[in-house]
Amino acid sequence: MDNTAKIMPGAEPIYETGGPIGILMLHGFTGTPYEFRELAERCSGKGYTVDVPLLDGHGTKSADINRCHWHDWYGTAKKHLFDLRKKCHTVFVIGQSMGGTLAVHLAAHYQVEGVVLLAPAYRLKHRLSFLAPIVAPFWHLKRKQGGGPDIQNLKSRKVCVCYPKIPIKGVVQLKNMIAHVADDFQDVHIPVLLAHAVQDHTIRFKGSKELYERLSSRDKTFLELNNSFHVLTLDNDKDIVFREIETFIQKRVPVEPD
Repeated sequence: MDNTAKIMPGAEPIYETGGPIGILMLHGFTGTPYEFRELAERCSGKGYTVDVPLLDGHGTKSADINRCHWHDWYGTAKKHLFDLRKKCHTVFVIGQSMGGTLAVHLAAHYQVEGVVLLAPAYRLKHRLSFLAPIVAPFWHLKRKQGGGPDIQNLKSRKVCVCYPKIPIKGVVQLKNMIAHVADDFQDVHIPVLLAHAVQDHTIRFKGSKELYERLSSRDKTFLELNNSFHVLTLDNDKDIVFREIETFIQKRVPVEPD
C-alpha cells in the first residue's frame, strides 16, 4: 500500500497520551478516526491513553481501499494494540462497524480486558454486498445513497469525514474478513458491550443479536438504540452510547492495590 497519499482534513489519526489504561478505537469501512473524535476527547479527559489509527486505504480517496486486503486492516489494528500494550497494563478495544469485526478478531487471539462493539459488521444489509464478488472486476466504485454516511442526525451527516463512494473490491475484502472472523465469536470470553440501532440501514440489527448470542462471554451487555442509524458515535443516541462505554470501562478497570 502507498502510505504517502494526502490525508483528508479531519481524517488524521488521533493519539492522546494518558495513564496506564489504554483504549484502542477502530473506525468503520470507508470511515476515518473522525468517527471517534468526541469519544476520544472524553476518554482522554478521564486520563486514559487513547489511540485511534487511520486504517489502510482510508482517509485519502475511495479507490485506495480497492488496493487493500483485509489483512492490511487487521495488521494495522494488531500493531496498534501491541504498541498500546507496551505502554498500558490494561487495554480496551472499541470498534465501529468494520472496526467492531476487527475488535472481535483481536479479542479472540490477544490479551484485551474488554471490547465494545458498535454495530459490528456481520450481516451486511446492502444488496451490493451480494453482488460485489461478481461485479468487482469491472465496477470499481458506487456512490453512497445520498453521497454520505448512514447517520440520522443531519448536521452530523453533513460534517462527517468519510468517503462518498463505496469501493467494490473493498466490499469483497470486507466480506472475506467477516467470513473469517465469524469463527472467532465463540473464542471471545472477555467482557463485551454490543450496541446496535434498530434502524441501521448498513448492518442488520438481527445479525448483531446473533453475534451476541454466539459470544462465549459471561459478562456481556446488549444495548438497543432507537433514534440512530449506523454510525453510533455521531448520531442522535451518541450521548447514551458514550455514557454506557464510560460505565463499561470504569466497572472493569482493575483496582490498584493500596
